[in-house]
This record gives sequence, C-alpha cells and structure tokens, in this order.
Amino acid sequence: LLFRDLIVFIVQFQCKLLDIYTLLDYIEFVHLLLRSPPPCPPHVNGNWMGCFTKNMEVCGALYFAGVLVWLVHSEAYISLTMNVVHLVCLTYPDGIIRAMYTENGVAKPFPSI
Repeated sequence: LLFRDLIVFIVQFQCKLLDIYTLLDYIEFVHLLLRSPPPCPPHVNGNWMGCFTKNMEVCGALYFAGVLVWLVHSEAYISLTMNVVHLVCLTYPDGIIRAMYTENGVAKPFPSI
C-alpha cells in the first residue's frame, strides 16, 4: 500500500463521513422546515456553510428553512424586492488547487477512482 493510496483512502473515508453527517443534519433540521415553512425564516445555523444555487425557487425555500443561501445570478436579473446582503465577484482559485498537487513543478494529481 503506497502512501498516496493511503491518503486517497483517508480522504474518501472523510468524505463519506461528512456526507452522512450532512444527511443527518438535513433530516433533523432542514427537511421539516422545507415541508412546512414558517412565516418568517429562522436564524441561520452558523455551523453550516450553506448552499449555492441558481434557482430562485430553491433559494426561497432554503431561505425560509434557515439555510444560508448563495444565489449565483447576474445582477441584472435580481428583483428589487430581494434582500441582498453582499454582492460578490466570483474568482476561480486554479493556482491554489493545482499547487496542492505539484511535485517539483510538475502536476501529479491523484489517479481517478
């Protein structure tokens, strides 16, 4: 077993544990609020990152369930009745991600599984 294989195994295991933790949180907190939304949104859980969506209906449903929502939309299509806290310019961290997988300046990502 190579070191790189061990790292891939640990990463996959962590990913599955996070998937299970997320599903349990979703079932315990969000699912009930999505089925019967309250008249005003509850406080956002500070432990959650939230979600990214382009769909306005999904954005509204998750907002009233107390989930932090990042609406990815052009500024021209946002209505005046929408509560926008901050406008964000998207940046793509290509250099940061590739830097993690370089050895002596050569990119060597983990093999596809």
